[in-house]
Amino acid sequence: MGQAAVPLIMMALAAGGEYYNTEKTASRQDQAAADAIRNQGNIQKEGDAKVSDTVAKLADSTAAAAKEQRLTDYLQVLRRNKDTTTAGLTPTIGSDAFRADANAAAGDAQNYAQQTAGLMARMDAPGIQRQQEGFDYGRLGTDLGLIGRESQGQAFLDQLRQRGIRRNAKIDLASGLLMAGAGAMGGAGGTGANGTSYYSRMGGNGAGDGGFGMMLGNYGH
Repeated sequence: MGQAAVPLIMMALAAGGEYYNTEKTASRQDQAAADAIRNQGNIQKEGDAKVSDTVAKLADSTAAAAKEQRLTDYLQVLRRNKDTTTAGLTPTIGSDAFRADANAAAGDAQNYAQQTAGLMARMDAPGIQRQQEGFDYGRLGTDLGLIGRESQGQAFLDQLRQRGIRRNAKIDLASGLLMAGAGAMGGAGGTGANGTSYYSRMGGNGAGDGGFGMMLGNYGH
């Protein structure tokens, strides 16, 4: 190998190191960016699922369930207070006809109370339905707020990771040293003031490997 080729080889190695470091850093940055996009996508899916669940729940929302629940509540109140509402209508004195009429009146009063409970349940149902829907909207807003803060926090962490990606300083240092060495050897390979080359002064003929080999041998000692 000619001495003139050594600086070229060193420069090629330095360029290769620079290229490898650049490509490796770019690959890590691309991976970090892809991870950030994937993280945001997963969080977005969580938010979409919350919205979809709420929309489906509202789509199936009717006043029937509210009416049934409210009627059950009213009937429970009537059963608990049956003795109070029918007090005085079930006497234990008087003729059989009187007691029969009193018991019939008590039954009528109970039936009227149940009919009134049914009517009130129908009237209350729409308001209860809208109230429940409002609660659902409120929970959705809270959930989306939490998901939004999670998204911001994850984005901040992803940005920190991307900013923390740096070139490999050891590879850059080695490439710089190779480039500097190639430049020094290339400059030293020129002619000096007396018209002789560096390799010739080192014992070679400037064209073969003898001078460069002697130089390496001197550095080895």
